[in-house]
Amino acid sequence: MTFADLTSKSMKDQPDEKSNGDKAEGLHSLSTRRWRPAALTLGFLCLGLLVTVILLIIQLSQVSDLLKQQKANLTHQEDVLEGQALAQHQAEKASQESQRELKEMIETLAHKLDEKSKELMELYQQNLILQEALEKAANFSGIHPASRRPFQFPVLVGVVSEETQPLMALGGRYSFDAPLV
Repeated sequence: MTFADLTSKSMKDQPDEKSNGDKAEGLHSLSTRRWRPAALTLGFLCLGLLVTVILLIIQLSQVSDLLKQQKANLTHQEDVLEGQALAQHQAEKASQESQRELKEMIETLAHKLDEKSKELMELYQQNLILQEALEKAANFSGIHPASRRPFQFPVLVGVVSEETQPLMALGGRYSFDAPLV
């Protein structure tokens, strides 16, 4: 091949290459013109999604913190309620114990009152018996209610002197040696 052939051939090839290059460049420029808005749209979408994910992560961490606080509050409230329930149970137990003690005290006091009332009834019966005995003794001894002198015997009035009457009243014996009135 000669130089002229190569030059002519290269010249022929060049426009073909140029025309192929223009076609390639035209396709490239056409494809970049079509993909640019799509790439920009996809870029904005990715950026929006990234911002949304970041905001959701922030909100999720805030919600998680709130849940932790609420869980801590619930745990604290459960502890308080358990303490109150325990205190109430202890108060009920103490109340039952005091009620039992009060019942025992009432039973003891009722028993003592019953014993005392029995003793008082016995004393009252004895008092009645003594009063009856004193009345019988007074009727038997001849004491006149209007009399000032105790132990006067109406049968012996005028028979026994006043000097011997006190002796008889004190339990002295009546003797025939006593001076008669």
